[in-house]
Amino acid sequence: MRIISTPCQRGYRRISLFLLAGIAYAAVSGSDATIEFENPFVRVVRVHYNPHEKTDVHDHPPTPTVYIYVTDGGRLLIGHDGEDPVTRPPVKAGGIRFQKGVAERHAVEELDGVESQYIRVELKTKPVDLPEVDVRRAPADRTPYESGMIRILRVTCPAKSTCPASAHPESPAVVVTGKNFVWVPAGWPQLKNPSDIPAEQVRVELKTPPS
Repeated sequence: MRIISTPCQRGYRRISLFLLAGIAYAAVSGSDATIEFENPFVRVVRVHYNPHEKTDVHDHPPTPTVYIYVTDGGRLLIGHDGEDPVTRPPVKAGGIRFQKGVAERHAVEELDGVESQYIRVELKTKPVDLPEVDVRRAPADRTPYESGMIRILRVTCPAKSTCPASAHPESPAVVVTGKNFVWVPAGWPQLKNPSDIPAEQVRVELKTPPS
């Protein structure tokens, strides 16, 4: 698994554009995980699996993390170091998972011949009120999730219009639209949807300061 880091300053320069195209600095290929944005609040990683791709053994830190599936994905065989492998079921674009964070060392194999991609938002903020069980939202489930640490909600942006304002403008956020994302610092103006069709956002709003 190859990691490419990108200076967070570029994200602050590009946020002024406020386009739903989001921030994408490095090409993603194979089963790469590419750091596309990082600041004191979050690290945003894009993960991409090719059909039947196998990764090398790699580590994940015990960081609370939000996974946003931006394409459909097939089963993944996950071989944890020293344990029997487990199979992750297929996922659908628009699905969300919030995990409290567990240190892991594993290798991954894509089983179904399906190319897939997701965005991993690793939270660097003060951990508060973490869930014991993963929080999951199916693509059609618009139920918000809120804890002392984070707020996750879906928002519909009308075509050729300004997106609805956050009810909590004091909270910075990572906003995902389609396959792309943008970092929104606290107090910035509303985003706009330049498309001719409505756009669906997943907003990950951060309620606690950096650790």
